[in-house]
Amino acid sequence: MPAKIERKILRIGDSKAAALPPDWLRAFNIDVGDKIEVIYNSVIIIKPKSLSLDADFLKKELDLILKIEGGKDN
Repeated sequence: MPAKIERKILRIGDSKAAALPPDWLRAFNIDVGDKIEVIYNSVIIIKPKSLSLDADFLKKELDLILKIEGGKDN
């Protein structure tokens, strides 16, 4: 279920954060206090700590992102 959504950066004390929608939290079984991993370079990937990444999985995900962005037809 690829999707694109805008989120607003919020101030929380001296930090800033983007809240994740409740539907996402339920879909990925993420709750308050759970750990997530944030992978970043030019793109930010937020994933449940329990999700394993491999090259095929990442290629499929990036292809979907490119379709959503209108940058590539696959």
